[in-house]
Amino acid sequence: MKKKWIGTQIVLNNIPNSYLYKSDNLKKKLAMAKDAFDLDALIVWPDLNKKNLDLVREICTDFEIKTYLWYPILADISGFKVRPEQAVETFDGLHGYGRNSCWDKLGKGEEDFLFLCPNDEQNIRKIFNQYQNKIVESGFDGVFLDRIRFPSPSNGFETLFSCFCKSCLDKFYTDYNEDLENYRNQIATIFERLKTIDVNYLQTWHSFSDIIIRDNLKNFFDFRKQSVYQVLKMFADKAKQMGKLVGIDLFAPSLAPLVSQDYRLFAKTCDWMKPMIYGHTSSPAGLPLELYCLLKAILDINPALDEEQLIQAVSRLIGVDLPSQLNDLLKDGVSERIICGEMQKIKELNLPEKVNIYVGLEAVQVPGVCHINKSILKKYLESVIEVDIKGIILSWNLLKIPDENLKLVGDFLLKRL
Repeated sequence: MKKKWIGTQIVLNNIPNSYLYKSDNLKKKLAMAKDAFDLDALIVWPDLNKKNLDLVREICTDFEIKTYLWYPILADISGFKVRPEQAVETFDGLHGYGRNSCWDKLGKGEEDFLFLCPNDEQNIRKIFNQYQNKIVESGFDGVFLDRIRFPSPSNGFETLFSCFCKSCLDKFYTDYNEDLENYRNQIATIFERLKTIDVNYLQTWHSFSDIIIRDNLKNFFDFRKQSVYQVLKMFADKAKQMGKLVGIDLFAPSLAPLVSQDYRLFAKTCDWMKPMIYGHTSSPAGLPLELYCLLKAILDINPALDEEQLIQAVSRLIGVDLPSQLNDLLKDGVSERIICGEMQKIKELNLPEKVNIYVGLEAVQVPGVCHINKSILKKYLESVIEVDIKGIILSWNLLKIPDENLKLVGDFLLKRL
């Protein structure tokens, strides 16, 4: 077996300087990763001053580890706080978060997941200018672009049907010669229909797109997809002009259409993609939380719908059996075999060979959010070997990955060289 490309991510913005400078803790952690599996890349959250960015770059240069600036674009942006009134607007006038099965911890942690509209040109330009400056300041080898999407089910079901801000109204009319306002009623009709659907209707779902892209909403969702793509292209093109490599963070392919991430379209912008196939994470982008919020939203809209039959229908879409009870989803997570199914879906997209796929696997232990033990990680790695993935990104914070998990990755992969 050829050596796998391995990267990891790190968040250092709340770490005291003593950790970086006095005790050499960062150097020791990177040395362990380099020794265990010859770490190829470190992806660094951008909220660091130049002195600390220089230190990280110098340490990585010594270890021959490439550095990437981890840059969120539309939410939780470095140096730009999205206010609720600036966030995307739903068809029923809400901003940022919906009412229907919105994750109750949103806005209570370090990240708000309040998404700026990709058509808000004035604020996008401000973020873009800061981004260019940060690339220069960091001197890193590449960029890793994150939060390039619309809100997900964990933001509330209504947010899957955004945005209706003034910028979107104007641009939609320019692009389609149509009034976007007309789509508010069409979306409201979908909500009304969901109140009466039965098991027969569930059988008409062949992908997650079928849940939301109904009737005459194709132009609406094409517009969303193109809006996100144009912003991504703008940021990626600038990085390439500056001689940087470009990686992008994506939802698992099954769920990507819900947030208007088009793998084929996005592949035009980057050197590699990281699909977040997080089977045991109860936070945004984690499959357990996103599926839980989606399922709960549908059941809240239609309490008469049989929970078990709905879960079976969604299990068919995702390609693995989910727990039969909704509340068990957050507790038990999703089978590690999900990697095989999701990677098969990517393979069927026939993406350009020059674009590498480095699957994102959780390896962290974060209380109340994600606890990856050696047993779970080993099952993930077995799936990685089975589908012959080019590389992996151990997610999502090296400082939260136990040393025993790092050693397991190295031991497991070395045996197969």
